[in-house]
Amino acid sequence: MEFILVIAVIIVLCLVIGIDAIYLLFAGAAIVVIIYVLSLILLIFFFIRMLFAKKKTAYFSRIDSSPHSSFKVAYYMIDGNEYPNVFPEEGFFRSKLYRSDKSCTVLLARNKKFVFDKFSCATCTIGFLLGIVTATAAIIILSNL
Repeated sequence: MEFILVIAVIIVLCLVIGIDAIYLLFAGAAIVVIIYVLSLILLIFFFIRMLFAKKKTAYFSRIDSSPHSSFKVAYYMIDGNEYPNVFPEEGFFRSKLYRSDKSCTVLLARNKKFVFDKFSCATCTIGFLLGIVTATAAIIILSNL
C-alpha cells in the first residue's frame, strides 16, 4: 500500500514540476518491463535449478516460516531430514494440497537445502513457458512497429 502512495506522490510532484504525462507513461512502462524481465530471470534460474534436481520420495511434514524469508513454506521429510520448499505454500485448500498421510514425489536441489514440490514445479514450468512466449510476442510486435 505504501508503494502505491509513494508512486502517487512522485506522479503528482512530476506533474507539478511540469513534466509531460507522456514521459510518465514511458517511465511506468519501463518499470513494468524491468519487473517483467527480473521475474523472468528468476523463473529461468529456478527452472534450470529444477532440471538438475534429483527426484525423491518425501512426506509432507509441516508449514512454517522459511529459514531465508518471511513467507511460510511447506516442509518435507526425505530420509529422516527435513527440507523447506523453495516457494511459499499455497494458502488455499491447505488441507487438501498438503497431506502428511501420503507420500509424494519432490525434486531435491543439488545443494540439498530445499525441494521443489509439485506446485513449485508447476509454477516454474508455466512461468518459464509463458515468459518465453510473451517475450517472443513482444519482440515480434515491437519489430513490426
